[in-house]
Amino acid sequence: MALIPTAMDKTATRVVNDLYEAAERSRKNDRHYLGMSEIGTPCDRALWFGFRGFTPNPIEGRVIMLFRFGDRVEEDLIQWFEAAGYKVDQRQRVFEAHGGHFRGHWDGCIHGITQQPHVLECKSANKKKFEMFKAAGVRKIQPLYYCQCQSYMGYAGLERALVAIQCKDNSEIYLERLYFNRSDFEYLNQRANRIITANTLPGQSFGKDSFDCQWCRFRLQCWYPKEVIVSNQVCGTCYYFSFKGLKKYCRHPDHAFVIQQWGIGCPDWYDMFNKDPRKTRPERLPLEQLNEDH
Repeated sequence: MALIPTAMDKTATRVVNDLYEAAERSRKNDRHYLGMSEIGTPCDRALWFGFRGFTPNPIEGRVIMLFRFGDRVEEDLIQWFEAAGYKVDQRQRVFEAHGGHFRGHWDGCIHGITQQPHVLECKSANKKKFEMFKAAGVRKIQPLYYCQCQSYMGYAGLERALVAIQCKDNSEIYLERLYFNRSDFEYLNQRANRIITANTLPGQSFGKDSFDCQWCRFRLQCWYPKEVIVSNQVCGTCYYFSFKGLKKYCRHPDHAFVIQQWGIGCPDWYDMFNKDPRKTRPERLPLEQLNEDH
């Protein structure tokens, strides 16, 4: 009887690649809002690209599967909190601001930590990152988590948040309580409004070779826009789209109008970076000419 090889053969390798490709196909890019979970991202341009719906760098199927581990950690931690006697309100509360363009969904609200309820955020980390959290805390090691919690506390009217991080290597748990900071919340709120209503591409925050830039999911769109095919041909990526305050307008000279439904396609869509100079495009109506009658 022939022995099954201990290393993956060609057939097994093919099946693994099929699984990775299936994970890649499962990834959706249909979110048309700025997330409170990402408002701590240090680059305005990266946030603007994401909010407008530009095409991010492709993500490997293996990495998408890794993200799913984080989802399961959240489910497990909430189960353990409840088994330990704490009450977790898991209602998917949605926070919205700036015309619904700034949104967040918390993991839950936990009761019994102290007399005050806490926003609950559950995360996972590998051993190296986990030890960093233990040594220096959430705000220093992962500002995104801190800013996410400040946004949720501010919009929920709560004064405390509990960040629960579980190590993926040994299941050790690190807990940190965060206190609401009004000035930080106001800054994040104002930053969200500035990014949402920006009609021009924000400046680059980092050099091309910097660590932040190397790992940015919009690196290709940022540095090589004319080489990236914009697969999401919707309002936010169109040359004729603009905000005026928090109102959305199509500035096409043939049919200028107030946009009621954000994030849909249009036959008159035109790439704002004008990748094909051979094509001519009608100029946009000036912003000051737009009004409620359009």
